[in-house]
Amino acid sequence: MKVIVFSDAHGNKIILERIVSFNPDADYIISLGDSELPLNFLVDLDIIPIKGNYPRDAGLVYESVLKVGNKKLLLVHGHKFKVQKTLTKLLTRAMDLDVDVVLYGHTHIAKVDKVNTITLLNPGSIKNPRSKLAPSYLILEITDESFKYTFKEAETNITMENI
Repeated sequence: MKVIVFSDAHGNKIILERIVSFNPDADYIISLGDSELPLNFLVDLDIIPIKGNYPRDAGLVYESVLKVGNKKLLLVHGHKFKVQKTLTKLLTRAMDLDVDVVLYGHTHIAKVDKVNTITLLNPGSIKNPRSKLAPSYLILEITDESFKYTFKEAETNITMENI
């Protein structure tokens, strides 16, 4: 199964539509919040929206668990877990829910952390990254036995190596 994950679009329809066009074989597309796009726009593109910290952000819930194959994914924006300071609260929630992968945004910084059996992934921002990296998104390839992740540049779809 192919899962596309992005966060913090902040109204950028053009880059989002480009990411969708790069991945016509995606089984799931997930917005981790702060899309600032209308809910019907996201739903029309079959995007699963998580609510971010912007007051009018599309999405109905701040947190969701999605089962893909035999892997459990926790989807959050991250602001309610204070991820800009520490991942401790988010990791505690992940352990409570017994998930394999945590997908979060909010910081605008693409990042990978592994703690015991849990992998925490932040796709960065497709509009305004807060690092020297290009705007980015994430591809998860999930099989029953394993999963792998690849970070991609949002504008070019080039694989990013140093995350």
